[in-house]
Order: sequence, then structure tokens, then C-alpha cells
Amino acid sequence: MTGSVRPLVLIPALLAAVGVGLGAQEPSRGGESRDALLAAFRDPPADARPRVSWHWLSGNVSRDGITKDLEWMHRIGIAGAMMFDGDMGAPQIVPQRVTVLSKEWQANLHFAAQEADRLGLEFAMAAAPGWSETGGPWVTPEMGMKKFVWSEKRVRGSRPVGVLPPLPDMPGPFQGIPRYDWGGAR
Repeated sequence: MTGSVRPLVLIPALLAAVGVGLGAQEPSRGGESRDALLAAFRDPPADARPRVSWHWLSGNVSRDGITKDLEWMHRIGIAGAMMFDGDMGAPQIVPQRVTVLSKEWQANLHFAAQEADRLGLEFAMAAAPGWSETGGPWVTPEMGMKKFVWSEKRVRGSRPVGVLPPLPDMPGPFQGIPRYDWGGAR
């Protein structure tokens, strides 16, 4: 389903590897042995474990994927996730895409909250679909985010400026990414 958080599996491994060099049986300032400190570092309490962003991209959501993602997060020591729905034209990887805010999407959201609760994970979600609450099917292109553009022409003093170059007109939402057909089939 999503998979955007899987590289985080390296963090606990890296932290454990760093912790191995702490030594054993040497008292710490608080009187605890370094073994106890290392054990707490390797298996921290829930309030010290990481939380992650969990992206549902381009309608690629399924109940099976939700369960697998959340069980994986629980298994590797993630304490919780914040679900974020976004669409950047990701390829379809589920049999049927789920349209944001549809009844099926809402049922999946409820299911995800139940699964997180079953696993003892914190569960949150972004306030609205779209990037930074600026997008969604209700935002028309005229009302959507804009980008700041400029043109430049170098001139020497006391000479005519001439015609300024035209402003860039690339409609892509970010760094020349081609415009996505929001009206297309999902």
C-alpha cells in the first residue's frame, strides 16, 4: 500500500549499533549501569519512540495494506503514525483506487484508526487532503497555490534596457513537474 516509511527500519538498527560501543557494567552518573542504559536505548518506552508520517498517495489504499503497514510499524517499534492523503500522480498499485473523502475512503480511515488502536499505536491525520491544506477537489485552479516567477535581463548602466524576457509559463506545480490531469480517472 504505502511503503514510504519502510526506510525508518534503519534507524533502530543504527541506534543499536551505536549503543553497542557504550561498554558494559560501568556505572553512569545516575548510578545505573551502562547495561541498563543500553537496554533502555534499545527498547525505549512508548513515549520515547518515533512517530511517522504515513502517506496514502493517489488513492492507493486497501484494508490489507493498512493492516500490513500498521503491523509493520508496530513490529519495528514505531509508536504512532499521522495519516496524510496526497496525490502527486503516483502509479496505481491497488486493484481499485479510493477517492479521497468518499464513503470508502472514510471507512478505510475508520478501519485504520481501529487497527492502530488494536496494535496500541497512536493515530492522527492531517487536517485536510492536499499539500499543507491547500488542495482538494473543492479548490479550483484559480484559487489554488501560486508560484512566484520572474525574468531577468542583465544591462549596463546608461544604455537602453530594451524588452524584458517573458515570464516563465511552466504550469507545473513544483520545479517543472508537468501538470497532473486532476480531472482524469482515479
